[in-house]
Amino acid sequence: MRTLRLASALVLVTICVLAGLLATDVRSRQRAFAQGDAIYAVTPGRATWAAGTQLGGAAAALLGTDDDVAFRRALQLYARAAATPDRLDTAVELQTLRSEADAALARAAHGTHTSPAETLQGILAFAGTGGAEAAIADFTNAVRADPGDTAAKFDLELLLRLTTAHGSRAGAGPGGGSFGKGGRRGAGGGVPGNGY
Repeated sequence: MRTLRLASALVLVTICVLAGLLATDVRSRQRAFAQGDAIYAVTPGRATWAAGTQLGGAAAALLGTDDDVAFRRALQLYARAAATPDRLDTAVELQTLRSEADAALARAAHGTHTSPAETLQGILAFAGTGGAEAAIADFTNAVRADPGDTAAKFDLELLLRLTTAHGSRAGAGPGGGSFGKGGRRGAGGGVPGNGY
C-alpha cells in the first residue's frame, strides 16, 4: 500500500512539473510572437518568432501556431522581394526572392492563412513573370477561401477591369479556363464586377 501511495505521489509530482514546464513554454511562445511582430513592424528582415522551450514543440502543438509562424516567415520573404528594386542589376536576385516568397506563400496557403497568402501570391504573379492570368487565378482562390476578404476582392475586381479594358485576358470567355500554376482555374468570363 505504501509503495502504491509513493508511486501515485511521484506520478502527481511529474504531472505538476510537466504542467508547469508546459505553461512556461506557452508563455515563452506568446512572448516570442509579440516580440517578433513588434520587430517585424519596424524591420521585417530581423524578426524572428522562435521561442526557447523546455518541452520541444508541445506548446506550439497546443497553441496551433505552426501555421502562424509559416505565414509570418512567408511575409518576411514577400517583404524582401517587394523592397528589392526592379532593375537590370537586381533582376536575378529579385527573381530568386519572388520565387522563394511564392513557394513560402504556397505552403502558408495550405494552413489557416489561405486567403491572404493567395492574395500576396497574386501580387507576386502580376509583378513577375506569372502575368495577369496567374494573378487572377490567385485572387479568385483568395476570394473563394474567404468571401469576406475585401483586399482580395478589390485586387480581383481591379485586375479584371484592367485586363478587360485593355483586352489582354487571354483565354477569357464563358466558363473561364485553365491557367498556370498547376492548372488552377481562375475567374470566369462574366462581366467584371458582378458578385463582388
